[in-house]
Amino acid sequence: MPTRLTPPDQILKAALQKEMQARDFYADLAARTSVDFVQDLLRNLQNEESKHVRLIQAMLGRLEAGKPLG
Repeated sequence: MPTRLTPPDQILKAALQKEMQARDFYADLAARTSVDFVQDLLRNLQNEESKHVRLIQAMLGRLEAGKPLG
């Protein structure tokens, strides 16, 4: 039986959801901790996930515009 490939836009949309969930998870934890160095770490992780969100959104925009991802 042949393997069915998932279109790139579906893969990116799934990745976007995961990155947004991770960003929100770290933001929630950071808001609930009172330990400064832990809060700083969690905010840094949240910021990294936010960068990933923007990157994936840009890739989706390129796909929707018919441009190559590279």
